[in-house]
Amino acid sequence: MAKIKLEKLPLARREKPGPSNRFGAFDVVIFIILLVFAFSIIFPFYYLFVVSVTPQEIYVNNPTLLWTPKVSFEAYETVFKEPQIWGGLKITLILLFGGTLYQMFFTVITGYALSRKNWVGKNFVMNMILVTMFFGGGLIPYYELIVALGMPDTIWVMIIPGAIDTFNMLLMRNYFASLPKELEESAKIDGANDIQIFVKIFLPLSLPMLATVGLFFAVGNWNSWYNGMLFNKSQNLKTLQQVLQDVVYTPNSSIPNPNARKITTESIKMAAIFFTIIPMMLFYPFLQRFFVKGIVVGAIKG
Repeated sequence: MAKIKLEKLPLARREKPGPSNRFGAFDVVIFIILLVFAFSIIFPFYYLFVVSVTPQEIYVNNPTLLWTPKVSFEAYETVFKEPQIWGGLKITLILLFGGTLYQMFFTVITGYALSRKNWVGKNFVMNMILVTMFFGGGLIPYYELIVALGMPDTIWVMIIPGAIDTFNMLLMRNYFASLPKELEESAKIDGANDIQIFVKIFLPLSLPMLATVGLFFAVGNWNSWYNGMLFNKSQNLKTLQQVLQDVVYTPNSSIPNPNARKITTESIKMAAIFFTIIPMMLFYPFLQRFFVKGIVVGAIKG
């Protein structure tokens, strides 16, 4: 058998060198930029926690400390023993679960209806909803409407007005519209009605978008304070964010005599802030994989 020399083989048949694993200058620059960006995000939370566990005698002498040689959780004990904190947490949890489910229901069914084939008045309804994204009636008409409905000084004023978020509804509409129409046609041939098609076919296929929109609503309800500030005067209806505002701006009136516990006012502020942000920080990673997929598909398809 004749030997075939490698140099006589066609160029296309020669083995190509594999990809290089070496980092270039551009990769190093990108890595440094991302590292600085990550540090700028993480450092405020780190400093927040350090100040919250620093005893008074150490913080007074060095208020810009980056670490504490002695750890004290008295600030957290003071915050946890404050009845206003737990009262605000109860109201916020009602908004978090009840308000999110309420908003999800109306937003999802509206998005599904607007994603279906043309029906009489569809374009008119869609345009009227879109108008609310760019134009509002103003604060005074909104206030008069809420008063006329008899909702001030009730928890409903923080739930009912936010039934549909236009942006989230458009995400749901685009996502439903991106699903194959053959699924609906096949289900109708098998005898399924519109409600069965929606519940048994489209909802299970929409879990990424449902998780995305649900996360948006959950974060908004956890941080809710505006309607409560405008319409609720009762201390029993203050949300956790309103209680946090009292602690940050008037800590001596919200938390009695912090100096008697050998902790600083700043430690109490930081402990209260850390307490309010940690639940969302722990909740987000579980929905991150749905969030990325849902926000991309819902934004570009439809």
